[in-house]
Amino acid sequence: MRICIAYIAVTLGPITPDYASRFVATFLEYPPEADADLMVICNGGPLSTELSMIFAPLEPVYYPRENDPGWDVTAYLDAARGPCKDYDMMLCLGESNYFHRPGWLRRLVNAREKHGPGMYSSYSSNAVRPHMNTTAFFCAPSVLLQYPHRPTNWTERMEFEHGQTALWRRLQKRGMQTRLVTWDGEYEPRMWRSPRNILWRGDQSNLLMWCNHSDGFLNADQKKKGIWARYADTPFK
Repeated sequence: MRICIAYIAVTLGPITPDYASRFVATFLEYPPEADADLMVICNGGPLSTELSMIFAPLEPVYYPRENDPGWDVTAYLDAARGPCKDYDMMLCLGESNYFHRPGWLRRLVNAREKHGPGMYSSYSSNAVRPHMNTTAFFCAPSVLLQYPHRPTNWTERMEFEHGQTALWRRLQKRGMQTRLVTWDGEYEPRMWRSPRNILWRGDQSNLLMWCNHSDGFLNADQKKKGIWARYADTPFK
């Protein structure tokens, strides 16, 4: 299986150097344990020399592009049509993702080999509507390109993630897999909020990786944690 890790870096993002440093450090400390190429998608044009030096230990290839109003989603769609088109699978990662345990990519690969084509993610929520958070998701480029619309604004970008016509819903209607993958299992949609220690629950240690959403919960007070947890656990519709 030929895999590309497609990681977003916002070229002029004010905290992109912090995110990139954490991503690289934890990638090296907690390796993926599956072969993959790393592509840094540079949203906003080529990275500065200083930012490129942060990524240098991972020897990535770079894909500079404009930071258009589809943000991360259009970046992944463009990569799937372009430099990732010949890969079997893409792991699409927003820039806030980082790692806390080795084998995170191997875990996703095993889930894909076990269950078949579809969309797999480390994060899930029923907030707004049931969805797998597109902060991190794993699928074939051809699967990603089954989404027929190119988002042109924030509303359309969010429709891709948790709208009535979200990518995962389209795939499910086609009989494809749409599974939350944790360290302890692979869960179908109505079970997305059943595992322990997932996003906005417990210590979140069952997540394959962490991100700004998990960090926000970790640093929240107990009252806010309760509100967020209830929001994420809204009954499946």
